[in-house]
Order: sequence, then structure tokens, then C-alpha cells
Amino acid sequence: MADRTDHGVDPQTHLDLPVWLTERAQSFEHWAEATSTPETWDFSPQSLDALEDLIRSQYDSDAETLTVRRDAFLQGACWYIGEVVCRTQGAVWKFEPFAAKGAELPSLFGEADPSGAIDDPCVGMPGGDTEEAIYPMGAVHGLFSTEDELGNPIAQHLSDVLGDCDEDDEE
Repeated sequence: MADRTDHGVDPQTHLDLPVWLTERAQSFEHWAEATSTPETWDFSPQSLDALEDLIRSQYDSDAETLTVRRDAFLQGACWYIGEVVCRTQGAVWKFEPFAAKGAELPSLFGEADPSGAIDDPCVGMPGGDTEEAIYPMGAVHGLFSTEDELGNPIAQHLSDVLGDCDEDDEE
């Protein structure tokens, strides 16, 4: 069970988040150039399809993306996904770390397999709960899921994050 008690940290001003956001924004042009298709990255909803194709062409599983989640490409992809949601849906970046009860709170993008911990940023509506937020790195990992928890076949896409944000607005 996760410990979600208030640790006196505003998720939108957690010290790790602005640093990470600044690093990602400053390296965006280099990230875009490294994809060999810099003109693609216009922060439009349609650009998420191109990013999904690129991710699927480079990785074969969620386990692989988990292992290299601190890699510059995936860090840039995570930031880009979140920025598309922020720019098109009015969401904001948040980082509200939590860990298994009694464990130390994780830092942003800590160890490679943070079992029982949330250590990556999310995007959600201002003032909204992070439980309803969208986790871009989770969306990347979800691309490789083929069935839901009941064993039913599923196909997840990066563009689904925009629909998830719309659903949150309707509730």
C-alpha cells in the first residue's frame, strides 16, 4: 500500500521538478535533432503518433523501457508527451513522490526499478489530484501491454493520454 500522506511538498513546486523541466526544455532542440525528424515535434496531438512509432521502433518491451528510462531519448520523450498534454489540455506538471509505507520518499527518476514507488512526474489539471494525472513514462511503458488485468486484449497508444485528460475534465 502506498503512503500518500501530505509530506508538506507542493507537487507543482517540488525542488526536483523545475530542475528536470528546465533540463528537458533546454535540451529539446538537441533531442529533436537526434530523432532525425526535428520538424515533426510541433507539440500537436498528431505528433504523438510519430513519437509512438519512434518508441516502438527502438524498444521491444516495457521491461526494456523501464531499464533505460533515464536515457536521454526516453527522458525527452516523456517531457514531450507531458508538454503536448499541458499545451493542448491546460494541464500542469506535477511531481508528488510516494513510496511503500515506511520507505524513504524517492527522488525524481531514482533507481531503475522503483518497486512500490512513484518517482516520475505527471501532468494533470491545476489543483487536481495526482491520482487522476497522466504519467508520461507510464504511457511509454503501456505501449507494450497487450492485455488488461483481466486478460482481455488491448492496444494502447500515446494519443490515448489526451483522451484520458478529457475524461478527467468530464468527471
